Amino acid sequence: MLRKSLVATLIIVPALSGCAITTATTPLTYQSQKGVAALPGAKNVVVNVVVKNDKKHKRIGSKENGLGMSMASIYAKEPISKTVQDAIQKELVVRGFGTGTSGPVILNATVKEFHNTFHLGVFEGEAVARLNMAVAVMTKGGKEIFSKDIMATGKTGSMISSGENAGIAMDRALSAGIKSLFDDPAFIQALFTAGKAGA
Repeated sequence: MLRKSLVATLIIVPALSGCAITTATTPLTYQSQKGVAALPGAKNVVVNVVVKNDKKHKRIGSKENGLGMSMASIYAKEPISKTVQDAIQKELVVRGFGTGTSGPVILNATVKEFHNTFHLGVFEGEAVARLNMAVAVMTKGGKEIFSKDIMATGKTGSMISSGENAGIAMDRALSAGIKSLFDDPAFIQALFTAGKAGA
């Protein structure tokens, strides 16, 4: 009986780990927040969004086998810096701000951590992504108006440690982090303040 149980376990474990020895590449997608209106005067403020990725690579995590051992790497389809930059720019645009490299307002974002970890259980697992980035709003002259450390998580139930499930958790972490930034009144005010300083 014990031997049969062991055989069954050895069969089930690879199935749950989702081809753990094969690398995966997943797109990270960001959807703009719904119900957001353009802010009065925002059209007069142009923001230059500059994102630096301290991780310096596309790897966002690893698959795991059923025993919790790290296996093949999971990569983001695009550079993390571009994904975060696009997300920030989308939220600026829906609020009426302009974006461009010639903007007098500089928004510097440094991604310190952005990766996914799988936690596989017997009956249900979980993909957990964590985002940590530093954001600063500065004038073109170099004066810092605002700074904030953003920390956010994203999760999804997962019995398979696939690139797709990692991507879902990463998307949710990014959405939570961007929401935390744009829901901060001090951040929005800093954009206007820096815009007036550079006018």
